[in-house]
Amino acid sequence: EQQDTTTKSDTMAEETSGGKMEAEATAEVDEKLYSRQLYVMGHEAQRRMMSSSALLVGLSGLGAEVAKNIILAGIASVTLCDPEPANSFDLGGNFYLSEEDVATSKGGGAGAGRADLVKNKLAELNQYVRVDTATLPPDVASLSSAEAVEALCALVADKAVVVITVPLPHSTVVAINNACRASSTAFIYSYGAGAFGKIFCDFGRAFTISDKDGENPATSQVETILTTNPAAVKVLEDQGRHGLETGDKVTFARVKGLDGLMSGAEASSKQYEVKVTGPFTFELVGSEF
Repeated sequence: EQQDTTTKSDTMAEETSGGKMEAEATAEVDEKLYSRQLYVMGHEAQRRMMSSSALLVGLSGLGAEVAKNIILAGIASVTLCDPEPANSFDLGGNFYLSEEDVATSKGGGAGAGRADLVKNKLAELNQYVRVDTATLPPDVASLSSAEAVEALCALVADKAVVVITVPLPHSTVVAINNACRASSTAFIYSYGAGAFGKIFCDFGRAFTISDKDGENPATSQVETILTTNPAAVKVLEDQGRHGLETGDKVTFARVKGLDGLMSGAEASSKQYEVKVTGPFTFELVGSEF
């Protein structure tokens, strides 16, 4: 029987996230300042980000780019951590460092680390974002030292996300990752090595994926719905493939027939899980008509 209806696909992981990764979305959004990203992220995600804080370990070229992006995006606060002195190689990647900064680092003393040298320039990017530097014990002169492990783990507790952008000893990375797990803090480890790079993400034991590909939900015109168990659906072939994947969720609208089983406001908002059987057909998992 002919159906006049539309399907919509939307995939979401069934796990639930918790802890600081689900920051309360209570902050007021400056729509003029964040107008571009609001079209992409939406108000809810923007408010959650504006209520979150980050620890950024490493201010090399990649670290400077990450810092710039999250500050412009409007995170609540970012703590910079990098006691390493600036050198001439940094000038090719960290565009917030200058030759004067390299000279300052050679002189040593307080404020000679890369984090301290770029803090003020990064803070100028967004007046709504608090930018500070981590205070490390005097014996921690390098992020790769054994003394750095305990100091870095102590900085994790009140952060929503920890981002490491420089190579560190494996034992140090594992220790920080474990500290993040214990405090429900998201963990990202990434660094670049010439033409190559690596990234590792740990967002906890349970994390919700609300948008797997960034695309708008797909729609298709349905030709028939067979009341088998489970129900089988066929879309109109002249309008192209349905583009669904097994596990996707669909909703229906303006359904005619089926004795009203899929009509009405309540039926239109119900989501059905999909099992794909062909480019123009799929089944509704668990449905019984």
